[in-house]
Amino acid sequence: MLLSIAVAQAHSLKEIKAMPKSISKDYYIWRFIGDKKTSKKEALEAYKWTQRKSAKLNKAIRKKAGHIPRDTKVKKRNVDPKNFIIYPASAGKKSKKSLKRLYKKIKKQGKYSDVLKVMSDKNPFKVLETLKPQTQCYIFNNCQSKYRKKYFNHPFSPKNLQKLIGEKQFNKSIHYIVTTPRLTKLKASLVDINITKKTNISVLTFPSRFLLAMNAIDLSKIKQAKSYLKLALKKAKFSSEKDKCNFWLYLVSQDKKHRQKYLNRLLKSTSVNLYTLRARDILKKPYPKVITPTLPFGLIANFDLSNPIDWEKIKIEMKKRPKNLDRLAKKYSTYLTTGIYSYIKEKASNYKKAYYPMPYMDAMMGLKKERIALLYAIGRQESRFVPASVSSSYALGMMQIMPFLIKHLAKERKEKLDLDKMFDPYIAISYANQHLNYLNKKLYHPLFVAYAYNGGIGFTRRIIRSKHLFKSGKFEPYLSMEIIDYEESKKYGKKVLTNYVIYMNLLGGKIKITPLLNILDDPKKTDRYRKR
Repeated sequence: MLLSIAVAQAHSLKEIKAMPKSISKDYYIWRFIGDKKTSKKEALEAYKWTQRKSAKLNKAIRKKAGHIPRDTKVKKRNVDPKNFIIYPASAGKKSKKSLKRLYKKIKKQGKYSDVLKVMSDKNPFKVLETLKPQTQCYIFNNCQSKYRKKYFNHPFSPKNLQKLIGEKQFNKSIHYIVTTPRLTKLKASLVDINITKKTNISVLTFPSRFLLAMNAIDLSKIKQAKSYLKLALKKAKFSSEKDKCNFWLYLVSQDKKHRQKYLNRLLKSTSVNLYTLRARDILKKPYPKVITPTLPFGLIANFDLSNPIDWEKIKIEMKKRPKNLDRLAKKYSTYLTTGIYSYIKEKASNYKKAYYPMPYMDAMMGLKKERIALLYAIGRQESRFVPASVSSSYALGMMQIMPFLIKHLAKERKEKLDLDKMFDPYIAISYANQHLNYLNKKLYHPLFVAYAYNGGIGFTRRIIRSKHLFKSGKFEPYLSMEIIDYEESKKYGKKVLTNYVIYMNLLGGKIKITPLLNILDDPKKTDRYRKR
């Protein structure tokens, strides 16, 4: 091991105060509040300095102080005193009888509640459509999935639908409808959205437009799907979004000339992703060249690789002086800081150059190339190989492992491990490898392993056991990969799979992405959760 970290010492209140405002500072505040030696007064003082008051922080301060301090800077909303506040999720758990009784009671008091008006009715969906679009979306989006399936699976009227697409919150509604298989009637009504120039569709985001296309494809409405894809393409900001649209336009087009046009667009893309790799397989073209820097050993003055605050200072410097990124990268051109160097260089190229570094190879000695490729694929996606990374949920280190999982893995090893030790890349790799050993007992395919690493094995088991995902079909497995209900894992899985293919080739594996995509409906080759 080239790097060692001593048992972490708790930071003092003075030291924490001096840290730049960041998620890393929040992490140290969280640890400080949870320390038995920290007084209630000190904890309340530190809590004031947080950038993002996460659930973990709130839980810690409640345990220490007995309450969550109010944020005096947050302006109080003007609340209508006649509006009886009850959240849709809470109301959905109550019986119709109790909701009717409550609604009758508040009306006698001269109050009202749109939530109760809808949820106490015999036909909630019919009443829902009588409300303002903003209120409709609020209730629909915030009731539980079980309630939506039971009471809201009815088609939107064309008139109401045209009103809803002008409401910003409807983007979230589209996500829930398209990714919930049982909302068949709602899904069918979305195909009929009028997208003429006169229609107010400007608030429809790229994800919503793309999901509308996926919904139309799922319902075999290919003509409408093409319209939605072209609409999504107009809203696309990033190369990866444009690539996704062009790939799907290739899939749904019948005309050879048009299909070739979309493949050529993908061939010219500077983005390395699932869609551009697949296009290159179709055209029998080699994969794009990526950059794997080989850097010398060296020390950097006044810099601690294992210190998240030092990494935060680099990010601040990058933001302050965006034109000096190449010069900044040169400062970190050493073996141990390969991740930081690559991170900065890729940003300096405006992500037109793809960096696939391979640091800490000595930490993976004895592992098969498939496992090394998977560790690299995950590490690149999780942190870009920055050892001192901290996420907003306090996933730690290069491999972004959650504190609860770190403790579980340490217990399996019969080790006592301070959380800060996860900022040692060698320890991070070792623990990630241990976790992958567990995941590989049930999952063999890198895509499914990626889903489990990000969203949990329970989430992954649910989606691959579902009746509508990863089965054989004309647009599979691509359609399944686009309509998974957890957005973060959906994106994460595709990126890790792409990384895996690139790293396997860098390690001499010479594999293509197409065969990996073609076996996703075959449990013998992918997982132990489905019938064989």
